[in-house]
Amino acid sequence: MNNQYLTYKEAMNYMNIHSYITLNKMIDDGLPALKIGNVKRISKDELDKYLASKTVRG
Repeated sequence: MNNQYLTYKEAMNYMNIHSYITLNKMIDDGLPALKIGNVKRISKDELDKYLASKTVRG
């Protein structure tokens, strides 16, 4: 497994969202985020899983 970690800004660009508020709501809703010191990252694999779990069918 090749896991890539994205900055918050990179994750927002990947999802085409423009608000940190929206990203923080997603994190509060269960999107895993890493924080080591002042560095915050989101796993691209976990982001893809989170988005897949929110897919609406029908």
